[in-house]
Amino acid sequence: MFSRLLGVMSADMAIDLGTANTLVYVKGRGIVLEEPSVVAIADIKGRKTVLAVGEEAKHMLGRTPGNISAIRPLRDGVIADFEVAEEMIKHFIRKVHNRRGFASPLIIVCVPSGSTAVISLGGIVYSRSVRVGGDKMDEAIISYIRRTHNLLIGESSAERIKLELGAAWADPAQPVPSREVKGRDLINGVPREVTVTQAQIAESLMEPVSQIIEAVKVALENTPPELAADIVDKGIVLTGGGALLHRLDDVLREATGLPVVVAEEPLRCVALGTGRALEEIKRLKSVLSSMY
Repeated sequence: MFSRLLGVMSADMAIDLGTANTLVYVKGRGIVLEEPSVVAIADIKGRKTVLAVGEEAKHMLGRTPGNISAIRPLRDGVIADFEVAEEMIKHFIRKVHNRRGFASPLIIVCVPSGSTAVISLGGIVYSRSVRVGGDKMDEAIISYIRRTHNLLIGESSAERIKLELGAAWADPAQPVPSREVKGRDLINGVPREVTVTQAQIAESLMEPVSQIIEAVKVALENTPPELAADIVDKGIVLTGGGALLHRLDDVLREATGLPVVVAEEPLRCVALGTGRALEEIKRLKSVLSSMY
């Protein structure tokens, strides 16, 4: 797929393909683009055409007519639709660089694999695939509100709830934040509004959070003793959008007994790391080639 994109390259760059957002890092400039991983496709007389990508397409989620669909080409931490993902990448590259025709550009793409891995000395010591991402949390919230309130909400509403009230655990001793949620009543079909609390959202996220905890514990159990000793000393650093889930670090700390911290700018860690590899490609070439 990526070889067909080279015609629109105009500079060396690194791309972080995230389930929720895609970030583009250009060599010497840093992160220059950060937009939702969403594409709006129109079916016009049997021919599919890209209408919008990124922020514009995200605003269409759950609002499109029958011949238009807003698609997330990455689901559950992996690429679900390669053709749409390719169109999305093309759009973002053209948005960053308008010029064409540069010869032999270098591009590093962090392609999501949905896996948890332990890496040492430039190699993967242990890897396990876990299909849990931010979209799974959104689905859990939608399912919970449908089940407990007979109310149907969309993906965008679920994501907003996750960002405002999402928590891996709600402390009963602390004030409980809440917010109003609007959706369609499943009994009579009319619009309705309900109030949900952080405690309820934490309850809705128990399953995906448990899967994350289990994946970390299994990875630790399969880590060689010497590396395990390093982890005990240095702890766990959380990165990615999921790291922003309130109290996820506390829950992991309790489950593993290890120090757990959230990285600075967790949403940008992958893009910045991939960009760092791009900037120092000659020095890191042997490491990158040995990992994959």
